[in-house]
Amino acid sequence: MDLILINSLPLVSDAETSLTCIASGWHPHEPITIGRDFEALMNQHQDPLEVTQDVTREWAKKVVWKREKASKINGAYFCEGRVRGQAIRIRTMKMRQQASFLPATLTMTVDRGDNVNISFRKVLIKEEDAVIYKNGSFIHSVPRHEVPEILEVNLPHAQPQDAGVYSARYIGGNLFTSAFTRLIVRRCEAQKWGPNCNRPCTKCMNNGVCHEDTGECICPPGFMGRTCEKACEPHTFGRTCKERCSGPEGCKSYVFCLPDPYGCSCATGWRGLQCNEACPPGYYGPDCKLRCRCTNAEKCDRFQGCLCSQGWQGLQCEKEGRPRMTPQIEDLPDHIEVNSGKFNPICKASGWPLPTSEEMTLVKPDGTVL
Repeated sequence: MDLILINSLPLVSDAETSLTCIASGWHPHEPITIGRDFEALMNQHQDPLEVTQDVTREWAKKVVWKREKASKINGAYFCEGRVRGQAIRIRTMKMRQQASFLPATLTMTVDRGDNVNISFRKVLIKEEDAVIYKNGSFIHSVPRHEVPEILEVNLPHAQPQDAGVYSARYIGGNLFTSAFTRLIVRRCEAQKWGPNCNRPCTKCMNNGVCHEDTGECICPPGFMGRTCEKACEPHTFGRTCKERCSGPEGCKSYVFCLPDPYGCSCATGWRGLQCNEACPPGYYGPDCKLRCRCTNAEKCDRFQGCLCSQGWQGLQCEKEGRPRMTPQIEDLPDHIEVNSGKFNPICKASGWPLPTSEEMTLVKPDGTVL
């Protein structure tokens, strides 16, 4: 199962914007939905969403807003699917690009006990008090003559109950002029997971996040593997990187939201609230937060990191050995006809390190994963 919510242009202006919920490898009888997240924001528009099938993917739903609908977009949304009777929900937000404040990030993931600063950058200057809300309820105000360039909410020793959608605006504003950011607080302290938070997390590479219930790494878009150690081909995403961004500039302007506690980020190679800024030289990964420190490499690639010279491997090309190669499916026909009875499927793939069997799936024509 691989559920992904793509938020195209979360800062809404006069351009078309959309939400796409992708269920890669989903069981055909399990529905997926997109809706308004009234748990996060009660006082948002009540109009039902026009959810349609995404014609470019077999298991995907989509909501598209034309430019004339811009006044009804602001708010919180979710994408939901069910696996074995258990609901999986991914959350995101949209806001006006002309809002009075803008958040530093669309989501922020922290560990229990972390000291947290939620920040909003002042965009418009007004002679009004600034107000901050959590899940639609007032929590703080700043007098009009003391509104700083960066409006902050400080949370020392954050706890799970601090999680939620924080919004900022001037007191005379409304939902239409509000900026949103979502705080995700892992149930456990840093590098811990389990019911009692006493089990050590596997070290998740490339800004992957340890799930507090399973201990598994949730990999950012553009990376895969048990520890997110494998870089995908540029413009691909998903648990096994089999999904592809079809735009002329790849995954530009797409914000990828994954199940908690990951939250939302740009795909590898992009940064900014709109994910429309390419990484500067020497940086790569989701939101360009990773820095190349290559020792024996041909170059730093903004999508994959250090591209090792022949005879070297490792995240920084610091180890002798074969350089990594992105896994590729080899010699698999589109359709296989077999007689009734036992069937031992064979799927071959190349790459280095070689992909594991868990990273490869066989799918029947009706979408059922074998």
